[in-house]
Amino acid sequence: MIKTINYDKDKQKISFTTDMQPDLGNAIRRSVLEVPIMAIDEVEITKNDSALYDEILAHRIGLIPIKTGANKEMKFKLQVKGPKTVVSGDFEPSTGAEGNLPIVLLDKDQEVEIVADARLGVGTEHIKYSPGLMFYRHNIDEALLDYLHVDGEGKISYNDEEMDNKGLSEDQISKIKAAKNNEELEFNIESWGQIEVKDIFNKAIDVLDDNLKALDKAVK
Repeated sequence: MIKTINYDKDKQKISFTTDMQPDLGNAIRRSVLEVPIMAIDEVEITKNDSALYDEILAHRIGLIPIKTGANKEMKFKLQVKGPKTVVSGDFEPSTGAEGNLPIVLLDKDQEVEIVADARLGVGTEHIKYSPGLMFYRHNIDEALLDYLHVDGEGKISYNDEEMDNKGLSEDQISKIKAAKNNEELEFNIESWGQIEVKDIFNKAIDVLDDNLKALDKAVK
């Protein structure tokens, strides 16, 4: 069962709780980096009078979020003359993502002329293809976290001797032991702008499902 805690459409953030097992939650989290995302892959700089080297300029351009839709490839052009702060909104056509990210500052009479090619890719290839941030944690009272231990597989444990040494009351110890059996996870997801935040979780599940089907087919 999934219960939404908060959905901020403007900031493209969402959080919810679910009773799924940590190993499944971790598999979905890792699958986010296999969701196809559009990003600038090649840059041709014909003019750059700015203070940044071509390599740094190309790197910054590669991290600009581009709205990901049906297109597999797109071409963008940037031609700007200073004085001006060059931003992602100066690209033609529009990148489609909200917000104007600063790229470089141009003084008077300085110019940049760039042609950029974007394509679909996945985050396992390069982080610029990441759709956003996803993480989860056990939905436990933060006051109890200091007395609980979570291993690499997401399993919760506690140490009786450690709790005795800290002089906890019986009521506190009972709450800590009860928290060990709490399998509810709290997911937090934030989109960088290429796709809607509510789609990141669903697309990650689709990727995981495809991978499992491919694995099933391979072992038969």
